[in-house]
Amino acid sequence: MKNNTFALKILFISLLCHFYGPATAQQDAQWELKRQSDGLKVYVRDAAHSDVKEIKIETTLDASLHGVVAVLKDVPVYKDWIYKCLEANRLQPAEQKSSLYYCKVDFPWPMSDRDFIARSQLRQDPDSRTVYIDVKGEPDNQEDVEDVVRIRNLDIHYELTPLAGNKTQMSYQLHSDPGGAIPTWLVNMVVDNGPVNTIKGMREMLKSEKYQNAQFAFLK
Repeated sequence: MKNNTFALKILFISLLCHFYGPATAQQDAQWELKRQSDGLKVYVRDAAHSDVKEIKIETTLDASLHGVVAVLKDVPVYKDWIYKCLEANRLQPAEQKSSLYYCKVDFPWPMSDRDFIARSQLRQDPDSRTVYIDVKGEPDNQEDVEDVVRIRNLDIHYELTPLAGNKTQMSYQLHSDPGGAIPTWLVNMVVDNGPVNTIKGMREMLKSEKYQNAQFAFLK
C-alpha cells in the first residue's frame, strides 16, 4: 500500500512537471541573438504560451522621437513601408495617444492573405522621455473578410528613447501567429523576415521632410 501511495505521488509530480514545467521555462527564456547586420540586432526567444518564436529588433533611427511617433501614427501610409501590407485603414478617428486600425497583409500563393485589427496605446516616461507603444490585436472588433485569414494573436511593443543628434534608439518586440495551416517550424524559420524588412521600410519613410519636421505637443 505504501509503495502504491509513493508511486502515485511520483506520478502526480511528474504530471505537474510535464504540464507546468515548459511554460515556466518559456516565461524565463532569454533572448538569443539571431543575426546582426545593417545596424539591426535581431533576437528571438521562446514565447510563453505559443510555439511561435517571439522576436526583438534593436536599432538606432536617424530621426527625432517626434518623427518616429509621427510615422507610427500615420496609419494610411503603413502600406508604403510595412512589409507586404496591402491595405491600412483607421477604424476610429485619430487620437493623440491611441489608435484602432485594420491592416491586410499579402501572403504568397497558395496561402490566403492575412489581416488583423489592432489597438495601439502610447505612454511616455516623464523623466527618461522614453515612449512606450503597446499594440494588441482585437480580432473580433470587426467581421471577418471573405477569403482572408484573421490574425488572432498579435502583440507588439515599442520602446523609443531619444538620443543626442536628433536620433532615436528603438527596441521593437513582436509576437504573432499567422494562423491557418502553416507549420510552426516554417513560421519560425522566417519569423524575422517581415519585421526586418518593415524596420528597413521605416528608415526610408523617416527620411521624408514630413516626419523630420514633426512635432507633438503631448511629447516631451
